[in-house]
Order: sequence, then structure tokens, then C-alpha cells
Amino acid sequence: MSNLVAGESPKTRRSKNLAILALMLALTIFFCFFPISFGTVTLAFMILPLLIIAQGYDFKMTIILGVLMATVNQIAWYTTKAAGPMAPVWQNPLVCMVPRILIGVVSYFVGFGLRKAFLRPKYIITDSHKELVNKKQIYAIDGVISGVSTALGVVTNTLFCGLFTVLLYNGKVLTNGTKISLELILTWFGINFLIEIITFSILVPPIVVALRQARLVPPPKMGNEIIVDDFSSKSENIEEAKVEKE
Repeated sequence: MSNLVAGESPKTRRSKNLAILALMLALTIFFCFFPISFGTVTLAFMILPLLIIAQGYDFKMTIILGVLMATVNQIAWYTTKAAGPMAPVWQNPLVCMVPRILIGVVSYFVGFGLRKAFLRPKYIITDSHKELVNKKQIYAIDGVISGVSTALGVVTNTLFCGLFTVLLYNGKVLTNGTKISLELILTWFGINFLIEIITFSILVPPIVVALRQARLVPPPKMGNEIIVDDFSSKSENIEEAKVEKE
């Protein structure tokens, strides 16, 4: 499938991409400086826009938003979050920025690879043009892939944040008097870990599907296409395609 929506020019796609990127950056900034809490749990909703971009757009947009998100987060730990007990840890770019950028990298390439491997579009030839007949199946599989690659993006973030913190700060006493221990690190990074995996893996797929249907997100990149040329299969698929259109 082309990266363009049917009837869409490259210029129109670039304009839409720029608008979506600006919107996602605005949401990233909002969630970074105004985090959403549920009781004692604060979820990192600032990574949600990046996870959406990684599943719906190309790598260029993903890496741009990843770098911008990491920069915004770094600024926050020097300003509004500077009084936090773990602020000196998060002010280190290795802990704060690198894992954030890797979220997009891992989520994008896992999703890209899985789509190429498992998305097999089936077409029939009608009046000299191709017609996709397994659209529902494509979008169902695409949703599962979005959930899996989103979960791995969240795992990447937590894994590398925790790893760099252990390597750089375990056993040290910060300038604000906080002593970093393995128990503190596991508590700090583990308390939201499972909740974030479940939450974002559930939220991202339907958002991406909705954006695709609104023609704001291009169709998913897929593997080799299959042309259905059997007459009986073709008749059945034509009826299926008509139903889907209705």
C-alpha cells in the first residue's frame, strides 16, 4: 500500500504530517508539565503522542518527536520538577533523554518489521483496477501489532532509565540527601511499569485506527500483496468488498 491516502498529493500529506506533529508536540508539552495522576500513581502520558506517531507515521516523524519530547522532559527536570527527590538523576541526559528517544526507535522498527511480516493485503482485479478485500483483517492485525510494539516501547523506556540509574548512581548520595539504592530504583521505576504497559497498549491501537479512518494517518506499510484470481473466490471477495464499503 502506498504511504499516501488515495487521491492525496505529497504536498497535502506533508501539510497533514506537520499539523499532526505540532499537535502531538503540544500534547507532549502539556502532559510533561501537567502530569495526570490516579491516586499515588502518575502515568507518563507525555510518551503517548510519541507511541502514536511511531505506529502511524514514518521514522523521520518518529525520531523528530522523540528528540523534542526528550528535550522537553529534560527542561522540565531543571524547572518545574527540580524539587523532586530524584531530580539530580533525571537531570542527567543519559537517564532522561536517551531512553525517551529509544521509545520511538524501538516501537517504530518493531511495528515496521511485524507489519512487513504479517500484513498480507489481498486484492482482486475489477475493471482494470485493484480492490483490497481483506481490509478488516488487515486492520485487526495492525491493531495487535500496534499494541505489541507499543508495549515494547514502554519496556525500552523503563529498562534503559533503570539501567542507566543503576550504573551511574547506585549507592550514591545525591546533593539533596537522597541515597540511591537498588530497592529505591526498583520502587521508583517499577510502581508504574505494568500499569503503563497495559494502559498504553490499550490506548494506542484504537487511536491509530481512528486517525487512519480520518485520513490523517496513511495506511500501514505492508508485506507482499496477494492477487486473488480464482473466479469463485473473486465473486465472494467482491461481495465482501461491497459490504465493507457500505
